[in-house]
Amino acid sequence: MRNRGPRLFALALAVILLSGCRARGPGWAGQVPLAKAEKTEFMMDTVITITAYGPKAAEAVNNAMAEMRRIAALMNADDPKSEVSRINQNAGKRPVRVSEDTFRLLKLAQRYSELSGGAFDVTVRPLVVLWGIGKKDKYVPDAAAIERARALVNWRDLILDEKARTVYLRRPGMGIDLGGAAKGYAADRAREVLLEHGVRSALIDAGGNIWALGRRPDGEPWRIGIRNPRPEHGGELLAVVPSEDLTLVTSGDYERYFIRDGVRYHHIFDPRTGRPARSTISATIIGRNSAEADILSTALFVLGPEQGLALIRKLGNLEAVVVTPEERIVSTSNLEDKLEIVRQEGGTGDKGR
Repeated sequence: MRNRGPRLFALALAVILLSGCRARGPGWAGQVPLAKAEKTEFMMDTVITITAYGPKAAEAVNNAMAEMRRIAALMNADDPKSEVSRINQNAGKRPVRVSEDTFRLLKLAQRYSELSGGAFDVTVRPLVVLWGIGKKDKYVPDAAAIERARALVNWRDLILDEKARTVYLRRPGMGIDLGGAAKGYAADRAREVLLEHGVRSALIDAGGNIWALGRRPDGEPWRIGIRNPRPEHGGELLAVVPSEDLTLVTSGDYERYFIRDGVRYHHIFDPRTGRPARSTISATIIGRNSAEADILSTALFVLGPEQGLALIRKLGNLEAVVVTPEERIVSTSNLEDKLEIVRQEGGTGDKGR
């Protein structure tokens, strides 16, 4: 599972925009340019930009960004005052009552922890702290330390009481880390705020998480580019996905990593081994719920193409793109007619397997 540290890394997704957009699609007023508002802030350890079009765009963007800040404050495991930190501080001691937002996301995370067989595990915090990717200088823990931390990771020991709205970790030393889910949930909430203000054309760009609301102001679909995880082998972009009312979330081994003795150590851990996952170098989920896509991009990355894509197909209503360590591109079959593979010098573009 992934946890995003304080350093800023290249984005996993890129928004491909055409200049000179003018409103001409359904519901827009002829050729009159729409009012545009844009705001950028650094939070959740990444740069977040919200761009919206419409009469109330400025107010909508300000309120949407404020909502993302509120979610970030609730769920930041590095902030001792956050709800997630209070849960961790009381591990093995007592249940902690939390907000509806934190409880809702933890319930979703627990569900996918089970469905993925622990490939995603929301209680991964002990491993995140031990490895300290991005915070410690090329530190590789010894096997004994990894095993001690891994023994504290088990989503089954996360107790959610829906009636009391409390959260409890059964054993001291356990910890929740929502680094692989909170940004997606915040993007979902920002989208809702934009819709409440009447915005029907907008982009929420939160690093590896993109929400493409409606269509571009010229009536055409947004075009979202998936970054090539190995750009040195064939350019910055791997593929382009035309998007309308879709969220795209990518997990990659290039977001935060170091190389020691020729081995790449990155921030997406396999909770079952306690070490960085090795079956994938990039995994993208395309759907209509960014929190769900955030979680599943991590699960897919850890599970690898065969098991991961089987899970995505079983869930339904989702699409996925995976890049293997051999730089093969594998996607769900429904993407065959939509995914525009950008030619690479290395690797192959295998779709629909």
